[in-house]
Amino acid sequence: MTFSIQEKKGKWYVVVSYKNEQGKWTTKWHKTGLVVKGNKKRAEAMMAEVAEEYRGGKSFDKKWQLSDFLEYWYNNIVKNTVEITTWEGYGVVINAHLIPYFKRNMFLNDLTVQDIQIYFNEKYSSGKKREEGGLSPSFLKKHYSVLKRALDYAVKIKLIPINPILNVELPKQQRYNAKYYSVEQLEKLLEITKGTIIESVVFIAVHYGLRRGEILGMRYEDVDFKEKTITIRNTRTKVRTDVEKRPKSDASMRTLPLIPRVEEYLMKLKESQAMDKLLFGKEYNDNDYICKYADGTPVNIGTLSHKFRKILEKNQMPHIRFHDIRHSVASYLLKNGISLKEIQLWCGHSDIAVTAMFYTHVDIEMKRNTGNKINELFAS
Repeated sequence: MTFSIQEKKGKWYVVVSYKNEQGKWTTKWHKTGLVVKGNKKRAEAMMAEVAEEYRGGKSFDKKWQLSDFLEYWYNNIVKNTVEITTWEGYGVVINAHLIPYFKRNMFLNDLTVQDIQIYFNEKYSSGKKREEGGLSPSFLKKHYSVLKRALDYAVKIKLIPINPILNVELPKQQRYNAKYYSVEQLEKLLEITKGTIIESVVFIAVHYGLRRGEILGMRYEDVDFKEKTITIRNTRTKVRTDVEKRPKSDASMRTLPLIPRVEEYLMKLKESQAMDKLLFGKEYNDNDYICKYADGTPVNIGTLSHKFRKILEKNQMPHIRFHDIRHSVASYLLKNGISLKEIQLWCGHSDIAVTAMFYTHVDIEMKRNTGNKINELFAS
């Protein structure tokens, strides 16, 4: 059984879909008397009341399965309350994991702490490889968040008395130890990516330490060649497809000085792309993105990660994630006397504690220098 609100002749209706005695899906429309404009929230509240009436007002009918509730919540409740990328991420968890697992005749009002705990235990990848089906603690944390939010809603509309997930224990999440490139390695990275389809992305990353999505979402309109500034105002991310959205926080929206080397590079890149446009003619994908292929198509997030890994392997460079370029730039700044506050503003961290967590223990050379100074103090 599912519930939704739908428009019909300018008014909201609560639509109930359920299986009849023959097992066929049937729909029933309930009038709300509410005009569409300005009454969506009231209509949703009436939908919740109708749901309670159908299910006795206290708990779900035994015929209502947990998997059906999750599908209903995903498609009708949470969809319009989060960004499209977040919603698609929820869909991966719900459709690929939660629903297939709980298809085992699990009803919402029968769900226990033990049921959920077993789910997480079975999904946990304690030493397993990804292809064997195990999941990491960090990914399971996303499962926890999605299921908790869905069950919180069930509690809110009085379908279950308490949320059973609250007493579930998750596997301990190991802190990721970022890897770093030296300045010499970053220079080599620029050299080996020159002429490749990801050259522009790597060039900007090495000079600014920006997030992958920030670079891919950057347009020429974000670069003020007159005032010598570059503004981070968009980010491109991916769940099922590439999607553009605002940066992850207000601190991420920032204006940085246009580094002379980058200014020169972008001016030459723009000229080269203008030639590509003439060459491809009508087949050219005309847009204002900075990082794009020869035919104008914006650099694809998946292709960037794949190509980056292959280039490192081919040139026998130490394996790092593309995001580790960002850590490498920040650690280099720290080594050269730039304060944590300055790095926070440059990198767009919302909290200086985030900056400190990543970069205060990154370089043994800094500790050696401290040790040498202490040694000199007490030298005879």
